[in-house]
Amino acid sequence: MKQDFILELFYSLHGDLDQINAVIDAKLGRNGSRKITTFEMFIKSRISRNAKALKMADMEINVNEVTYLSLYPDLSELTTLDLRKNFLGDAGLQAIAVSPVLKNVKELDLRNNQISRAGLEFFSKEATMAQLEKIDLRSNKLGKRWEEKLKESDRFPHLREVKTL
Repeated sequence: MKQDFILELFYSLHGDLDQINAVIDAKLGRNGSRKITTFEMFIKSRISRNAKALKMADMEINVNEVTYLSLYPDLSELTTLDLRKNFLGDAGLQAIAVSPVLKNVKELDLRNNQISRAGLEFFSKEATMAQLEKIDLRSNKLGKRWEEKLKESDRFPHLREVKTL
């Protein structure tokens, strides 16, 4: 299953996890319905404790999972998102950039995620995160110049701290 398929599921089924799981089961040829996945349970347990912060560092999160996160309705109050030391890459950053759910994030930690210039160019043009104040992009494939480029971008009027090196 590719990122586009997952995105289409979320939009077409309005984030209804039971319906999404049923479609995935049908596509994979499973019989009956399955229980909520471990990943979904983990997110729910974290958000139930603190709806403003989600810290998922070093959890081997991939593009499909970050796409899921970017559309998960219960994350709409999130102000701090820590996804450092995962496997997001440029495609994962794109999912975050276009997320209709993560628009209230003020602090974003994406250290060590294999993000390159191409991903950050997309992010700097498409991001819906107008509330973003801090972003940490250290240990990616980026240069110091991106610190000023992001601060100067009209997409992030509140951005005051950018780290790339």
